[in-house]
Amino acid sequence: MNKVTDILASKKVAAGLLMATAVGSSSAFAADTPPLGIAAFTQVGSLVTSYEAAAWPIVISLTVAVIGISLFKKFSKKAAS
Repeated sequence: MNKVTDILASKKVAAGLLMATAVGSSSAFAADTPPLGIAAFTQVGSLVTSYEAAAWPIVISLTVAVIGISLFKKFSKKAAS
């Protein structure tokens, strides 16, 4: 029984340490964002927007190709039987 209480006590200490670290890091991240950080996030946002615009034609062509292949298989099976 002592082993179980020792394990539980060590788990509580570990959980407390984890919570203290999380609170400390969240307060550090809550500080004002430097201008370079804002510029970096703006640049990443514009990059994501350009990737989205480039991805749509590919997604549409793949969807049309998959539908076309499945329809071809369906009708070729009907024609063969």
